[in-house]
Amino acid sequence: MKKSTMAITVAAALLSMTAVQASEFSGAYLGAKVGYNTSSPATNHTVNQLYPGLEAGYGWDIGNVLLGVDGFADWHTNSITGDDYGGDVKLGFPKGEFMPYVKLGETGGGPGTRVNGALGIEYKVAHQLSVAAELFADSIDDKGLTKRNTNISVGVSYHFPKQ
Repeated sequence: MKKSTMAITVAAALLSMTAVQASEFSGAYLGAKVGYNTSSPATNHTVNQLYPGLEAGYGWDIGNVLLGVDGFADWHTNSITGDDYGGDVKLGFPKGEFMPYVKLGETGGGPGTRVNGALGIEYKVAHQLSVAAELFADSIDDKGLTKRNTNISVGVSYHFPKQ
């Protein structure tokens, strides 16, 4: 009697558990983007401009969220800070083909290392292809002058097949 009660209890527990599936966004990816950079304070050497960029990263499903890391390079040569590169921690909230996300990281390049943050949304258009829109900002206090970059970008990423 004890064995059958235990078996029924275990079976009921297993049947009541929801299956955790990998999101559409987990794994390795590589992407390209185009963005629009604005800098402040404006100087004779800064120009609001379109710029190209690259990004690569990896994401892990942890429950209902995606935790990831990524590296990036942006070529906005006429901004207050010049060409930028850096790394971020990404926290995404996958909902089917959509994933809103936030990023926090560090940007390098001139005039120095600074903290950055981003808000974005990604949409999976095909099994291995996604598009994303992102608002990204960083700032640094450089000799008493606060220098800021604000970028709006749209990109396409290739998600490598999972093994």
